[in-house]
Amino acid sequence: MGRPAAPLLLLLLHLVPPSSPCFTVLPDASTNLNLTNRNQPCTELDWGLFQRQSQLWLSHNRIEALSPSSRLEPRLEELDLSYNRLRDLPAAFLSRAQGLRHLQLQHNMLRELPDGFFANATALETLQLDGNPLRAVPPTAFQASLRLLAVPCRCDVVGSVLAPCACSWPNCTVPQCRCITSQHDSFNVTDFHAQECRHGVALVAGSVGAAGAVAVLMVVIAVVVCRQRKASAAAVGAGWSKREPTAAHGQPRYISRTTEIGTGDAAAATAPDYENVFMSPCAATATAQGWTPGWQEEQHSPQVPVDDDYFLESEADPGDQPIYANTQSLGEDNVYIIPNQ
Repeated sequence: MGRPAAPLLLLLLHLVPPSSPCFTVLPDASTNLNLTNRNQPCTELDWGLFQRQSQLWLSHNRIEALSPSSRLEPRLEELDLSYNRLRDLPAAFLSRAQGLRHLQLQHNMLRELPDGFFANATALETLQLDGNPLRAVPPTAFQASLRLLAVPCRCDVVGSVLAPCACSWPNCTVPQCRCITSQHDSFNVTDFHAQECRHGVALVAGSVGAAGAVAVLMVVIAVVVCRQRKASAAAVGAGWSKREPTAAHGQPRYISRTTEIGTGDAAAATAPDYENVFMSPCAATATAQGWTPGWQEEQHSPQVPVDDDYFLESEADPGDQPIYANTQSLGEDNVYIIPNQ
């Protein structure tokens, strides 16, 4: 049962045709070879077909990849690989491209090129990379011979070429650097960056600055409020007035005496006394025998001594308003203030 397997395998190999090359190139093909728009899918292009060309055009052929061993020959001066599906290029693709002057890679799917990708392309004059999702252009692309560079109009990739496209040292040859939009509009990279990219950076910086200013303002406000509260607390602790419990009629009572602050404080000793006196507009009830003043009844707390004449209170109605009187300089006289009288 094991012997028939070998003939069967040979039969299958004969039935399955080998993969055909993307292009058929004769050995005596022209050195200026134009294979543009052949309209056939090309999964991987065998670069061994192109060894004697000086100019090669391969655009619009749906090329997805190049064979890993692909190398340009020194004699190749112009290469057009635009409008294909290339996602990357072999790292050594230009390692022998000393004669390459024009390279067109626009409108592929290139996301990244190695840093030293263009190091040996010392004769490069024009480089077109627009229409690719590149994030940056390798610094080695800026050879002394470079005259024209085209990149996509995006702030990241434009920012990566801004400095070498605007050199100012003596004898500096500045290449013409353009960015191309998806609508094929062309802009100078410096102008595009100034109009479309710098204002975004300024907006972000302004937002950060505004947020910082707001944060500082909030801290200042918090410090001021904290200090005011501490000052208020200190004033209450060292002040002259004291709030007594709410009386039966719902109005607050205030009593002030310099003796409550302390005899050693000379400044406090000169402070005025304020009394909260509730006066009713009605006439006072005639004193009957055995009648006890309201402010001496047991339900009131604290009790005021009978012989103390500085706390005054009437049997006021709930709507009566407090009347304040300074009695420090009046001796033993009581002061009653009755509105409208």
